[in-house]
Order: sequence, then C-alpha cells, then structure tokens
Amino acid sequence: MPRRLFEPVPAVKSTERCSPLLAILGLVLVLGLSACGKREGDPVTASTPKAAAASLDAAFTSAPAAVQENVRLVSQAMREGQYDQAVVSLQVVRGQENLSLEQGMAVQSSILTLEQQLVQGVQSGDPNAKRAYELLKALKRN
Repeated sequence: MPRRLFEPVPAVKSTERCSPLLAILGLVLVLGLSACGKREGDPVTASTPKAAAASLDAAFTSAPAAVQENVRLVSQAMREGQYDQAVVSLQVVRGQENLSLEQGMAVQSSILTLEQQLVQGVQSGDPNAKRAYELLKALKRN
C-alpha cells in the first residue's frame, strides 16, 4: 500500500496541554518582540488622536506660517473630536508641496489614527463619525 503524503495530526489530549509557565513565557516573548524598533514620539506609532495631533505639531514646527495654521486647525479638530474639520484640514496639509519625510509620515499617521477613531465612532452609532468617514473615503478616492 502506498504511503500517504499527509497524515492526519492526532488530537491533543487534555493531559498533553502546555504548562501555564510556558504560555506566559511565550506571551512575554511575543510582546517583547512586538515592541522592538518603536521609538517614543515616533509619528508612525500615534495611537490616539491627541498623540497624532502632537506628532503633527512637532513635525511642522519649521513649516511656513500658513501651513502651520492648517496644522493647528487639524490638531485642534482632532483633539476636540471635530471629525469633519479634521478630515478636510488633513487633506489640505497633505496637499502641501515640499513636505519632508517626517511631515509626510506625521500626516499619514494622523489620517490612519483618525480613520481608526472614525470606524470606532461609526460602530458605536455616532452620526458625525459616519459623515466624516464617508468624507474621508471620498477624498481618498481623489
């Protein structure tokens, strides 16, 4: 009889489970490795709208006054939950010419953070979040 290439894997018996210590060590290893390479204040890792706003402010400190004003509007809107204003102002800042790499990354991070916030708002039934999310999707297509 020919040998089968794929043999079924026998089910793990309840007496063969991993020890809790081994599971904890695995979790610590995964968490430790996931933190590698992240720097505090890195604009790519903004986790909240307030953090994204702070990253934007920091990235645009040397920008021309008109650009800084738009960044201030974005930051204020993100901090206050004014989603429509944040979406529109972010698109204006994103369209600026001669953005540095740091500035471009801060803008992209802010867009992603805002989008995450909007999705959470849509899921919780916030009509303002839904309207701003639709606006963001429409502007992304252009």
